[in-house]
Amino acid sequence: MFNLPAVPRWPAVTAIAISLAMFDCSAGGSSQSHEAVGSGAGADRGGGSGTNLGSAAASGIGTVVSTGADTASAGGAMGAAGSGGATGATAPQTDGDAAVAAGDGASSSASPDDASAATDGKGGAAAATGPFVCSELIGLWVASQWWGTFDKTVVDKAHWQFMFQHHGYLELFTDPASAFWKNPIMSPCAAQSATPDRVVFLPFSLTLNTLDVWQMQLTKLVETIKGKFPGVRRIEIMTTLRSPGNMLCPNDKDPGTVVPAYVDQAIQAVADQSAGLVTVGPKIEVKDCTWWGGGTDLTGAGNAGVGQLVADYYSAHP
Repeated sequence: MFNLPAVPRWPAVTAIAISLAMFDCSAGGSSQSHEAVGSGAGADRGGGSGTNLGSAAASGIGTVVSTGADTASAGGAMGAAGSGGATGATAPQTDGDAAVAAGDGASSSASPDDASAATDGKGGAAAATGPFVCSELIGLWVASQWWGTFDKTVVDKAHWQFMFQHHGYLELFTDPASAFWKNPIMSPCAAQSATPDRVVFLPFSLTLNTLDVWQMQLTKLVETIKGKFPGVRRIEIMTTLRSPGNMLCPNDKDPGTVVPAYVDQAIQAVADQSAGLVTVGPKIEVKDCTWWGGGTDLTGAGNAGVGQLVADYYSAHP
């Protein structure tokens, strides 16, 4: 894996035009960058057939293992994750993708420690509760794989949008000047797209490997998000996917398929210190090891199953 060098900060319309050549674009939804939203410039990137990221879904029951105030889970060292591929943002699945099906049969369950129930984790200030006008999901490549199912099945899809970077590591998103923040927005919210009032961020890193550095980088991230979206009422930090029981699978030994305890602890610590602004997002486990397609990539069934799990959770917690 490697990271792209910083790119020039062109005006929004130019940046989006260039992204058309760089990125494999989604079929059904429109997209635009935050800069374009703010200026009213917008960009329709539809018209294609979508990217098939896996086989047709036939998924079962997965698990939201826990949310909220718990501070640790079994984990291992985090190392190189995911498979290779083009750098830069790549469009998520949309209606043209065989892997995505709303009726995939997946369901979810959540623990009593519910992230939306609303304190900072230690009885501090209450977190803002929904419904929210616009919730923006920000993540790296794996999130783009399940976004298509999520976007089609979450009950309030008009209030959700997605922005991602293929190699969108936490320490790079903490920089407010990063070109990542100008990436196109997929399926923009019907209202308030330029100024989402909830941000759900999925952090991942190949290099951060202690509690202290994770907590420091997450704290920087929160400040960056506050600067980008001054009206944000709630920031949810949601870990990347974890294998069943947060243990390595026999068929996929990639360390990125488990979440180290220090990552969960860092997220909780930042939430505890945020006076209610930051909450711990759901911790999503894949149904079983067959959902992994290699590295941190998902199979078609995994794409649809995880998307349904996340959609079920946020449909219950708008």
